[in-house]
Amino acid sequence: MLFRSPTGAPVCHAGPVMTTPEPTPSTGPHHPGAADRSGVRVHVATIDTAAATELCIRTMHRFAGHPFDLVVGDGGSKDGSLPMLRRFEHEGWLALTVAEGGRRHAEWLNLWMAECPARYAVFVDSDMEFRRAGWLADLVATAERTGAAMVTSRIQTLDDKGHVGNDGAPWRWAPRPTPWLILVDLQQVQGVVDTGWGFRLRPDPQREGGKIAYDTGAAFLEALDAQGLSWAAMPDGWSDCYHHYGGMTWVRHNK
Repeated sequence: MLFRSPTGAPVCHAGPVMTTPEPTPSTGPHHPGAADRSGVRVHVATIDTAAATELCIRTMHRFAGHPFDLVVGDGGSKDGSLPMLRRFEHEGWLALTVAEGGRRHAEWLNLWMAECPARYAVFVDSDMEFRRAGWLADLVATAERTGAAMVTSRIQTLDDKGHVGNDGAPWRWAPRPTPWLILVDLQQVQGVVDTGWGFRLRPDPQREGGKIAYDTGAAFLEALDAQGLSWAAMPDGWSDCYHHYGGMTWVRHNK
């Protein structure tokens, strides 16, 4: 597992890859309520991805291996998502918030970072399918064992060769956590790191006229390092516990 110490130096931790028990059905949904600083709250932002979101919610509950509250934020879906989500809410699976005028993904994350009362805030994309028991238990165990302020599936380093922005400036992409699955220890972060989750550009000190592009989560990762807070990435192969279909909401709403 890759772990970054407070000094900023990456360290490769030797040891076996985490294993999880065979999948078993959950004993029932965890009813959302007032969490505390020892709890976990999972957050899913969605718009017009009804089938994928239902799959995400059902498999999330079945394979979590750790109790959690679930909050779903919907940006005004018109595809049947809302009746499905309200049914789940009535049955105690989740708490639903609807932004009728729409809300961007990063805006949901910023809002939840500020208001989440739990110790651990977990962000999951709506087009995630969980396939193996213990995915959430593994994330929480890693946070507790390492003391990391953030745990993610892996750190993405995007290929930036030859990328040029609309203004003609050469770009390079900053590393970022996988935005489809992130755990944040709010006890360490709130009041210390106030960097949002959205996309931004900054001047590149290594390239005259160039820019650094920060996709979702990249600026937050940089801010953790700047504050001396550690982060952890899960071991190679751990991501087999889920399938991320990828880009379903983005493709539909950014054509």
